[in-house]
Amino acid sequence: MKLQSRIVKMMSVLFLAIILLSCANQDEVTPTSNSKATTPRAVGAWTRQFTDDFNNINNWQKTSRFDYNSNLCQYDAAVPAIGSYDSRTVLVLTATKSGSIWKSGHVKSNYSFKPGNNEEYRVSSQIKLIALNGTTWTGFSSTYGLWPAFWTVQETNWPTQGEIDIFEAYSYAGSTKFASNLFYGTSAGSNQLGNTCERAYGVGEGWHMYDEYWKNVNGTVTVTIQLDGATVSTYTNAANGNLRLQNFGPHNIILNLCVGDKYGIFDNSRINVFTKTMMWVDYVTVDKRTL
Repeated sequence: MKLQSRIVKMMSVLFLAIILLSCANQDEVTPTSNSKATTPRAVGAWTRQFTDDFNNINNWQKTSRFDYNSNLCQYDAAVPAIGSYDSRTVLVLTATKSGSIWKSGHVKSNYSFKPGNNEEYRVSSQIKLIALNGTTWTGFSSTYGLWPAFWTVQETNWPTQGEIDIFEAYSYAGSTKFASNLFYGTSAGSNQLGNTCERAYGVGEGWHMYDEYWKNVNGTVTVTIQLDGATVSTYTNAANGNLRLQNFGPHNIILNLCVGDKYGIFDNSRINVFTKTMMWVDYVTVDKRTL
């Protein structure tokens, strides 16, 4: 009887071991050819859509009117010019005093763009802001009341198709402020965002590269702004309840050099452009790729 009992116990242990081994093997399942693993979508190469190295100014409309944001700044179509500075051929927008106002330059591209589904656009420019005091060059930060900008927008029924400010700069006689911003509203003339999308970033004197990346991935739209290749702001619909990036565009590109304002940003009695303040633009390019 003891022998039979021992045999029964051994067989029970063996049976239990077989069951445990079988369960362990079931956890090590090798994927079959029917696995639903997906291959990431290949990102396309950037292809050039628009380029201007400013050998002429035929790609741009030259503006003649007062700035919408300043009663002191009159844009003159005769101001935008092609010049040679820092061994570069550049677009030159110049602000100078003219009686009780300041004349300056504003240009808008004939080209317009908007990313389609699974597309991304990149708008890029190299820009330098500088002033001339008699025969002496001085930095942009020494001026007061200057408000240059590089931006993309659909002006018709603004801001129902949005505005993307790659940079707006403000000079305060010893300091500056640079910022990106977005504007949008569902009815003409009514911006619903205020300045909730303003993102300030630091910029030193000299040449800098500014980029706007605008992409649409299956209806999810994102705008990213970069300074010299580094991201300074990123916008999505989730950033603000009133923001509808999917409704933006098509946009033109605008470069302008505003003086003064009508909102209290500056003390207009202190405006100082020295002999003249200039915005030099080395190039503007637009590239596109598929996502």
